[in-house]
Amino acid sequence: MPYQRKTPGTYYNPDTGKLYEIRNGTRCVHWSSQMIDDLRRLFPTTLNSEVAEYLGVSQRTAIRKAHELGIQKDPTWLANIWEERRQWAHMSARRKGFPGGFRKGHHANPEKEFKPGHTTTPEQRAKQVAAMREYYRTHKKACRERALKAWITRRARMAQQDNTPCT
Repeated sequence: MPYQRKTPGTYYNPDTGKLYEIRNGTRCVHWSSQMIDDLRRLFPTTLNSEVAEYLGVSQRTAIRKAHELGIQKDPTWLANIWEERRQWAHMSARRKGFPGGFRKGHHANPEKEFKPGHTTTPEQRAKQVAAMREYYRTHKKACRERALKAWITRRARMAQQDNTPCT
């Protein structure tokens, strides 16, 4: 049986219990006014996975629709979530004995570590300079932006120091 392309319009899928729209040959979720209201109410202060599960769409679809409607996460709620997750990660790392960190006095590679009086040979230095030049050549825009940001920060700091009265 040859493939039959569905005509544009709205269709009901009894398996999922949802309405779908066919636009330009692709199937899209039909966003009812109730779904949009729920998205506006829940998205700013709820995890994306929970919002998507509640609405019955994928996380990416929920995020895309929120972006399309101009809805953003509440900054204070986000800061609280980040802090909570940071604390959970810290507690987990403490329970495991900080597996990813360095322990005091532990030397991973004592033969290759920096030694006082160590100098690089001219060949090593030339290799370093060549690598830096290649990086700057391939990342011109990022390097310029970083340099401009550093220059602006330095100028602002100097201006702040000039305005500060000496005691």
